[in-house]
Amino acid sequence: MPATAQGLTLYPRRSAAVWLLLVCSVFVALGIWMGLRGDWRGFLCAGFFGLGLPVGAVQLIPGSSYLELDTAGFTFCTLFRRTTVAWADVAGFYVVTLRQSGLKVRELVGFNFAASYDKARLGRKIASLIGQCEGALPDTYGQPAGELAALMNACLARVRAHAQPAGGSGSAPP
Repeated sequence: MPATAQGLTLYPRRSAAVWLLLVCSVFVALGIWMGLRGDWRGFLCAGFFGLGLPVGAVQLIPGSSYLELDTAGFTFCTLFRRTTVAWADVAGFYVVTLRQSGLKVRELVGFNFAASYDKARLGRKIASLIGQCEGALPDTYGQPAGELAALMNACLARVRAHAQPAGGSGSAPP
């Protein structure tokens, strides 16, 4: 969790990418084995899980995935694709629990946009109906979701406090 002059940068756990590579490799091998034994569905399985191999490999490349917090906002990067959101555009952060068949699958940090944010209204409405939030971070970057949400809410509050006329210049990093 290195702090830079610009703010704070968090990285995901490498173990998730290693597990993805391992699981996909096993299913590719099993699929090929099934296909060679005469079950054509094995080749479909191998093809599907083969798509996870380059994804896992790219996630292991330094700089391919991170979360950067600074005074302007936050930037998250996944598979080298960067998305930046300004603090002024965010209402707040909270934990979103993903469930399947009633069982907890994963926790993410979700957020809703500020009332003044006017972009992608229909998309945000659909996202909140499906996923309980208008936006979400793709990873928890080595932190429990609750701690990451608290950290981001603290950064948001600090930036808003500095934005007040009596609060200072607004140049202090989160």
